[in-house]
Amino acid sequence: MEQSNNPRLNIPFDVLEDHIQCSICLNAMRGSVLTPCGHRYCYKCISEWIGREHSCPCCKKQLQVDGFYFDIQFDHFVEQILLHRDKAEQKHFDTLFNNVTTTGNGDNSNTDSPFQEILRKHLKKSMISVEQYFYRLQQDFQQKIHKLECGLIPDGLKNMGKGPEEIRSQIEGHLAESEKLAADALDRYLTNNIPALDFLPVTVSVYCNDKRIRLQNIVFKPTDKMLDVRTKIEEGIQHNNDEITEWIEEGGTILLMNPLSKMDHYNVDDLMFSVANRDDVSLLSWNSQPVLQNFMRPGSEIVLNKTFKLQADVPPRCYVQIFKDRGPQPVDYFSCEDCNSKWICKSCAQVCHSGHTMTTFVLKHTPSWACCYCPKKKLCQIQNNG
Repeated sequence: MEQSNNPRLNIPFDVLEDHIQCSICLNAMRGSVLTPCGHRYCYKCISEWIGREHSCPCCKKQLQVDGFYFDIQFDHFVEQILLHRDKAEQKHFDTLFNNVTTTGNGDNSNTDSPFQEILRKHLKKSMISVEQYFYRLQQDFQQKIHKLECGLIPDGLKNMGKGPEEIRSQIEGHLAESEKLAADALDRYLTNNIPALDFLPVTVSVYCNDKRIRLQNIVFKPTDKMLDVRTKIEEGIQHNNDEITEWIEEGGTILLMNPLSKMDHYNVDDLMFSVANRDDVSLLSWNSQPVLQNFMRPGSEIVLNKTFKLQADVPPRCYVQIFKDRGPQPVDYFSCEDCNSKWICKSCAQVCHSGHTMTTFVLKHTPSWACCYCPKKKLCQIQNNG
């Protein structure tokens, strides 16, 4: 489509506002109708007016509701004007924000830190919202003053004996009070809700040094102790297809590494020897609160060494042995197509039937007897090796 060569007009909204404004409500017309006498109003406004006055507000000609003509094309025209007005307002507020945030600093687009970018993004949204709020409040004030200047005294003030100047002063007082209350409310909200970085949740990694397992995106609240995140560590281990069977309360090592001191793997003995002389490594306990007590920063790494045992660390035991020692326990059972056998416990499926074609038979079943068909069919290598 070829671009038009016609000159582009930039018409201020103030020039158009009076022509799209309803003379009754003093707002942009919605659902506009044209009267036989050639005046336009909002359908709702003129219908209510005719119900009381029975004449045109502009020329006083007698009117009836069934004599109106809906002006659909004019409605579309008004919508387009309001759309471009809103875009112009947004552009104005964007420019205002950019001028405020770059005053005295030049163009910081290439030097902003991630923190500055985040602050700029949310500050922009907040400033635009605040400017729009007070702009609309001012618009409402101007409309009421315009009505007053046209001799339209609000219904609630007609019978109070107040003159236009006294009413204007009262409206100005209400505007100032509303602006102050809104500003005070915003100030209280920001005071109570903008946190310092030291009190935000911290995302770190946990490296299980003796297991060679690294867990990402472990989130600490400021008040969390190391004990509080054990569940998250257990979930991370489960995602690695293993399970923590026991936490070692004493004898293990817990270290906190500064974000800039992280390594692929750690020599824990060397770190323990030098920890007292380093400010980038801290020794923790399960009762430590690393965010509050050790100033743990996002991206830090917690190093665990010999602090728990995994299922993989325990020699496999047939469920028959487990049942004799501990009684009924939930167990997963499998079928072996090669041996044509079912009810094979998980340990036997992994050891006795290694390399066979296995399918799940039943999960989390708690039998009332020492159920595993491997020993029964004399296939169990675990018991034989034991």
